[in-house]
Amino acid sequence: MRRSARGLASLRARQWAALQPVLARTPALAAHAGMPLAEFPITDTADLRQNHGAWNSVGLGHAELCALADAAEAGQDGGDYAAGWSTGSAGGARGLFLTDRSERADYIGQSLARLLPARALLDRQRIALHLRAGNALYSDAGGRFAFCHLPLSRSPADAASALRAFAPTILIAPPHRLIAFAQQGLSLPSLRHLFYGSEPMSAAERAWVAERMQRTPRAIYQATEGFLGAECRAGRLHLNDHALAIELEAVPGTPGFRPIVTDLRRISQPIVRLRGDDYLELDPQECQCGYAGRVIRPIAGRVQDIWRFGARCVTPPEVVAAVEDVLGGAERWQAVADKVGIVLNVGPDCPRDRADRAAQALARPAGMEGAVRRDLPDWSGAKRRKVVWHDR
Repeated sequence: MRRSARGLASLRARQWAALQPVLARTPALAAHAGMPLAEFPITDTADLRQNHGAWNSVGLGHAELCALADAAEAGQDGGDYAAGWSTGSAGGARGLFLTDRSERADYIGQSLARLLPARALLDRQRIALHLRAGNALYSDAGGRFAFCHLPLSRSPADAASALRAFAPTILIAPPHRLIAFAQQGLSLPSLRHLFYGSEPMSAAERAWVAERMQRTPRAIYQATEGFLGAECRAGRLHLNDHALAIELEAVPGTPGFRPIVTDLRRISQPIVRLRGDDYLELDPQECQCGYAGRVIRPIAGRVQDIWRFGARCVTPPEVVAAVEDVLGGAERWQAVADKVGIVLNVGPDCPRDRADRAAQALARPAGMEGAVRRDLPDWSGAKRRKVVWHDR
């Protein structure tokens, strides 16, 4: 974790060389084993999900993996191999992940090392995971770590009651649930570390939650493609360049990129040059935390939700900034656009004048007027989607 950027590159090269025998046992990748990374094909996540059996090195077929993931959803122990369904995209598509015991231990070790100060690893911790579903990937640590999984199917009030009873020292939850807890006035005196993942969280939302929960939420950047990044103690989001080879594919008309991910440590389910959907922007300012992994700005949305009006592009970070400079972090909203118009949806309690001003602010980068609707319901499901583009 103290290597220079050059040292990280050298480490990735050694890890790539060591991975080749595993790739030779993986049907989707076997024909390219031994070649340089750049000669492997780029695969979209939708293509991988059509046949998970081709993307594992342990000989499990697609139907077997789906059955294993379904069993894990029902709370059954899968033995050496643990499969599970990802939270999925805001549109509902889910990925499948597979790990063995050693990989789960490696994942937990990486996560704790990236997220917690060294002294915290010596203390007993109570970790609450407020996620769509539990999995051995998250709970195999044992020892000093006690886990409590709270499924997102529980209501915010019910989950808050369970959290008070468990008294976590660490809480990981999606932003929309952290906002719901803050609105309820949830107080957790035992809480020392607060993290969010699975969906974007704006700076205004983070500040609002921090004020009410007395802990600033820190980002965990994770997807089916892997544990892509984490926020350091200085509050900067670093890519995990010690364990992943992440290529950045330029997104036309924007200053940003989409990631092409190779996980250099996954054995059971190798991930090689898998193209993700997130819209990323590099943060050019150096970080003083000591980790040389590249710094990116917080994720604000997907590549598919970039607004495109002819030659004019409006990125998800621009949409979020325009709206929340007016509404702040407490109001619920969703901005939807297509080639002919923009609609800013807000909750029925949002003050009318603020909603109108937010729509006006949104119209400036888009170059067209926006309408306001005031019937946005409470967020439901595992993920919310605040910035939406309909290409029609």
